Amino acid sequence: MLDPGHTAARPGALSVRGIPEVQYNDELVAMLAEGLKAAGFEVRTTRAPGEESDLGMRAAVADAQASWLFLSIHHDSAQLQFLSREQRDGKDVYRTLQPIRGYSLFVSGLNVRYPASLQAAQALGRRLRALGRAPTLHHAEPIPGEGRPLLDPGLGIYRFDELGVLKQVACPAVLLEVGVLVDETDEAYVSSPANREALVGAIVQALKDLPPTEAQGR
Repeated sequence: MLDPGHTAARPGALSVRGIPEVQYNDELVAMLAEGLKAAGFEVRTTRAPGEESDLGMRAAVADAQASWLFLSIHHDSAQLQFLSREQRDGKDVYRTLQPIRGYSLFVSGLNVRYPASLQAAQALGRRLRALGRAPTLHHAEPIPGEGRPLLDPGLGIYRFDELGVLKQVACPAVLLEVGVLVDETDEAYVSSPANREALVGAIVQALKDLPPTEAQGR
């Protein structure tokens, strides 16, 4: 079950180019769904592009499909104290004051399949590192809005127990922040078609690395 983070009504972070996060999420999930199907996975999504869906609805969709893994795709930002504000095409956008780049992975200790969730996050982290991506560790900063327990600094895995979309589903669940949209270099990285293809390949391979089960249909 692929979960494209946010919706048009709640679009998430705003990139340094003034593009809402939900657009990046939808585009990557569409590519990832095709890549997973080509690899033999049965794929569903929690919502279609442009469709509104709250966290409870997303969990219900995943549970109704008896999903073996719930993967939520997001793109990242940073706290305001690390950002400068500027105007771009008539609207306020934000840019990092210093580099904040890379991916991050989140799991919830309240998920009923927490050990399997952690195993999936580790597989994703290993494949992203093999791709040459480094994790961002800024979510562990001891400041308001951050301070997440960092389970594995090398793989960029955090524990975020109260993250609703992860704790509510009945299957293993991971949230992947693909890159930092307010960092100009990282936004350019995740916007590159070639890099997106490579990211999709890494994610697909990570899921193939997980122990096969009957539910996976492979």
